[in-house]
Amino acid sequence: MDKQTFSESFKRMVVEQVAQGRVNIEEARRLYNIRGHSAIQRWQQNLLKYGRCSLLLVTETQVMAPPAKAPSSSQSTEELQARIKLLERQLEDEQLRLEAYRRMIEIAERDFNIPIRKKSNTK
Repeated sequence: MDKQTFSESFKRMVVEQVAQGRVNIEEARRLYNIRGHSAIQRWQQNLLKYGRCSLLLVTETQVMAPPAKAPSSSQSTEELQARIKLLERQLEDEQLRLEAYRRMIEIAERDFNIPIRKKSNTK
């Protein structure tokens, strides 16, 4: 069975829903198809201890479980605002990841004298 990987923003959204009492841990596991029985508890502990649900931002991939139901026009304003908040966090995570990759490339090019970026005038 493949290991599931979720983004930091997704984990925070799940932890917040559990903390607010919208769903309990077991309901959240079923709703978002989270296979790990203690995953949400681990996310909660990491958030309290380290301020992050994920400890590996750079190696983390952006894989999120599909929503339990397709968006409909009858969604409440609260649900839509929660979705916007989730998407904003995902965007923030991706911007951090992009900046980390840029810095790694700059360091490799400078320290190892390796041309990594493709020059725009080449064919």
